[in-house]
Amino acid sequence: MPEDRQQAIIGDDLRAALGDMEQRIIEAMRDMQTEILRGFHSHARGQGARMQRLEVSEAALQARMAAIEERVLALEAKRP
Repeated sequence: MPEDRQQAIIGDDLRAALGDMEQRIIEAMRDMQTEILRGFHSHARGQGARMQRLEVSEAALQARMAAIEERVLALEAKRP
């Protein structure tokens, strides 16, 4: 087999191997991206629930503060 032909075969094999490797790397990167997005989604769900709980708690606290302010104003209005 002539050396040029042998180099061409080796080159073709190398290109094919590199192409396969590239596809495996791309697939691995997509898998990593999917896992990262799943992690962020889980974290965001937990944070969303926490924020909702805090907002409800804050609304209840504001209602209590408004009631206290009304009482204080009523007491101050009764003073001579």
